[in-house]
Amino acid sequence: MPATALQVLTSFPLRDICGTWESLCGSPSIRIYHDGSQFRLQFIYKHDTAFTVPLFQCWGYTFFNFYGMIRIIYDSERDMLLLATEGDYKRVYD
Repeated sequence: MPATALQVLTSFPLRDICGTWESLCGSPSIRIYHDGSQFRLQFIYKHDTAFTVPLFQCWGYTFFNFYGMIRIIYDSERDMLLLATEGDYKRVYD
């Protein structure tokens, strides 16, 4: 049975999603990393423009704040992320 939004994880170890992710919907790529004190999500735009926000886990949700709370859902079976406002992302392997 294929995974659905109800079968994926809303809370998970953040180290599981570290890496670079590419949008399937034309949104900017993202990079998730630990900076030594906390996990961060970085949106990577063209022309070397980027912005970075801290990631949070609370009440069973993983999210970041950017003009409101944006939830992140992780499908570990397909290794895909869903950002509530940006759509699906697949991990980039070098």
